[in-house]
Amino acid sequence: MGAQKTAAYKMISDAGGNRYKFYCELSGALACTTEPIRAKTPEEGLQIAWETVGRKHFNFCHKCGRWVIDAVYNADVWECVECAPYETEPNYCKSCGIKIEKPTGKCPACGHKLVYEGEESKK
Repeated sequence: MGAQKTAAYKMISDAGGNRYKFYCELSGALACTTEPIRAKTPEEGLQIAWETVGRKHFNFCHKCGRWVIDAVYNADVWECVECAPYETEPNYCKSCGIKIEKPTGKCPACGHKLVYEGEESKK
């Protein structure tokens, strides 16, 4: 799988330019939204948005090439938690990204099963 230049995004046309919303490619969580950006082309605006705002909210998985938020990134091996699951109970839900204060097997916010090392994801 080839690396993408930016995380998943949506462009919203605005009177002052285009806004860009960047999303985690694993959990789907919205990571950030830019202020309106004026550029000659949408592609140029996207590059400006990514370099000035978006990029700092993401980590790049060195195995699958996805851009993911901290909550679903195993920094010990520079890979997303789907490619390299945590060896202990995760501190964050990989589906919605909230911090898990007390491990119970399911996320208290979204109800998804918390996946641990060696388990298959079952949604």
